[in-house]
Amino acid sequence: MISESEAVAVLPLLALVGRPNVGKSSLFNRLTRSRAALVDDTPGLTRDRQYGSATLAGRRFRVVDTGGFEAESSESIIAGMREQTMVAIEEADAIVLVTDAQSGPLTDDWVVADLLRRSGKPVVCAVNKAEGRGGQEMVNEFYRLGLQPVVALSALHGMGLDSLADELVTLLQGRGTPLPRLQAVEAVRHGAGAADAEIRVAVVGCPNAGKSTLINRIIGESRLVVSDQPGTTRDAIDLPLQDAEGRHFILVDTAGIRKKSRISLRIEKYSVLAAMRAMERAQVAILLLDALRGITDQDRRVANLATEAGCGLILAVNKWDAIAQAAEGLWGWQETRQRQRGNNKKRFQEHIQAALPQLVHAPILFVSAKTGMGVQTLLPAAHEVWQSNRLRISTGALNRWLLEVTAQHPPPRQGGRLVKIRYATQVSINPPTVVLFTNREVEVHETYRRYLENQLRDHFRFVGVPIRIWFRASSSENPYTAEKR
Repeated sequence: MISESEAVAVLPLLALVGRPNVGKSSLFNRLTRSRAALVDDTPGLTRDRQYGSATLAGRRFRVVDTGGFEAESSESIIAGMREQTMVAIEEADAIVLVTDAQSGPLTDDWVVADLLRRSGKPVVCAVNKAEGRGGQEMVNEFYRLGLQPVVALSALHGMGLDSLADELVTLLQGRGTPLPRLQAVEAVRHGAGAADAEIRVAVVGCPNAGKSTLINRIIGESRLVVSDQPGTTRDAIDLPLQDAEGRHFILVDTAGIRKKSRISLRIEKYSVLAAMRAMERAQVAILLLDALRGITDQDRRVANLATEAGCGLILAVNKWDAIAQAAEGLWGWQETRQRQRGNNKKRFQEHIQAALPQLVHAPILFVSAKTGMGVQTLLPAAHEVWQSNRLRISTGALNRWLLEVTAQHPPPRQGGRLVKIRYATQVSINPPTVVLFTNREVEVHETYRRYLENQLRDHFRFVGVPIRIWFRASSSENPYTAEKR
């Protein structure tokens, strides 16, 4: 039985390429029926390759959105985007050159068209923004690029997509690469079993913590654009991966999250919202911390956002390769270098526990995205946290635990009256949520709630996951102990 990611991987791949601001991301969202790609009038918004599943005329295929291709710029980020586009062209089965009817053919259109001719791949020239009379009249100008067929469309209004589908089917079938019909793909997808579950892992943190570098290191290729400039990543990028144990992961690279007061650009606000949505969809989050910077207020905020989203959490301390040289003077450390090497991890763990006391349950891993040190420990840790996040405890075992912990430390009285916790049941997973039924309406003090949470975590070995405990009044007796009598 194959997983959904493997089923999608066998579909033909369609690459959307073109110069900046011609509407590639709008077309990607239209084809995938999603809002996965950020869309704005700002040129160069997309930087990394964004993949999705698309449907046209009852046929299924994969589609990849790429950054705007600029031939002349030597800026590092632009060069990285250009390299990402070249990779997409190389791996694609067919290419859609997206152009702009409002501007007509420009220099970069000619450069990309020449590149695509030499690639030997089937190409459709899609003239976007062709709605209205002026747009339709400009379409003929694009035949000069020497690429056929030429299709007029509007990604914004959904115009011309049927014509695009017809041309793609004709081109791919002529190459012996048919597009599977929707029903066949759905049959494979629904045949996937629970053992093929995919683990969504969001890599989150402050800007310039090294998130994209870390993901490139994990997957073993330069899949994401990397730069020293903060804010390089904008979209939340999904990256399927299978580890050596055959487990399926989806790594999600996210934009760095900064303080609200420092988010001035509209694009950055969209990026932060995409990162927050990525945490809501993930089962595990890897919070990447900068060892040289220490724990900041913003790290605390990101950790709280992940916990509120119900994510399991791993704390990955990045740039640990540089800490031996920089440790002297950091956080008030005054030991000799020999002693520092032995105590650095212990001291930093204490630093984390003091700064993030609510996350004492989260695994702490020391890594270097630059050198690869410790990176191999991340996916096994993510799998362990994922298992904890979906752990379901039987009612019997839960109530035996409850009898023990309340006998050791009964709930505090309220208003001079005794508080009894009659019984407990787990109502959900992701995150694990337990309801405790009491003899009357009470406001349980936070310290006692933390006591129960810590005891529950230790007894059932919940690793790295938030546990939610609710209290409800019930006139019923504990059905578990009543049954035992």
